[in-house]
Amino acid sequence: MKKWLSLGLAAALITGLAACSPGGQASPPPASEPAPVEESSGDASPDTDASADANADANASADANASADASASVGYELALVTDLGTIDDKSFNQGAWEGLKQYADENNITHKYYQPTEQSDDAYLTAIDLAVTGGAKIVVTPGFLFETPVYLAQDRYPDVSFILIDGSPHDADSATYETKQNTVGITYAEEQAGFLAGYAAVKDGQRKLGFMGGMAVPAVVRYGYGFVQGADYAGRELELGEGAITIAYHYTGEFAATPEAQTMAASWYNNGVENIFGCGGAVGNSVMSAAEQSNAKVIGVDVDQSYESPTVVTSAMKGIKES
Repeated sequence: MKKWLSLGLAAALITGLAACSPGGQASPPPASEPAPVEESSGDASPDTDASADANADANASADANASADASASVGYELALVTDLGTIDDKSFNQGAWEGLKQYADENNITHKYYQPTEQSDDAYLTAIDLAVTGGAKIVVTPGFLFETPVYLAQDRYPDVSFILIDGSPHDADSATYETKQNTVGITYAEEQAGFLAGYAAVKDGQRKLGFMGGMAVPAVVRYGYGFVQGADYAGRELELGEGAITIAYHYTGEFAATPEAQTMAASWYNNGVENIFGCGGAVGNSVMSAAEQSNAKVIGVDVDQSYESPTVVTSAMKGIKES
């Protein structure tokens, strides 16, 4: 294993979101012609004043209706299309939604989220279509599964800006990578957050660790490799000797909480594992459930998951909400 000479902290990537103002209001319809007034000498009669007031009221009502119609046509300017799961998944989607919502609330911008019907490029594109039809000027897509849908959508909607979290746009075969002017792809150095988690666990006195990832996608793999290297580095600093630290390592192949994942985590704890890094969305919930039964420890991922379970002693975070 390569020796780590230094440990850098990732710089925060700040993406500015520009609010788009609505188009001009529609002109109010012409007011009805005033009722005929009998001629009289002297000042205008009370009937004439009443007619003028009625016309003013009609114009004001028409202006209000036109303004309401124009406002309604704007729709929701900021949109989030969720990855697998919901905006309260205590992980990736929730972190992205909380960041978007905070920005929108602070700047008085309309916002909404859209949830695809299934995991497929077509379903993700359909959700993006709905967001744009609903008035979105900026669409946020959290997760690598959006790489191909955003690759297609950035050409389909050149006047819409796309923020792809945790990925870079590419075609279905991954043969062509292209990020257009209306798109930004945000990626992270997960290996650094993972390194710190492994390092801290060993420094905290734990010697038997576990890593349970979801799908073996680049972000999850980087977390895992960093975790192993951090634990190894701490062990060498403490001069623990060869084999003093052991790490059980597994990818479940999905990002769901399953009985199988919980059973495996429970067996690890029963075999002496003290702390498991649950790295894969809802996979972490399976690990937490097993830890609660075994009075063991868990390391959360992506966002602060300490409020999810008392077993979570720390979380490897990468600033999803901030970015």
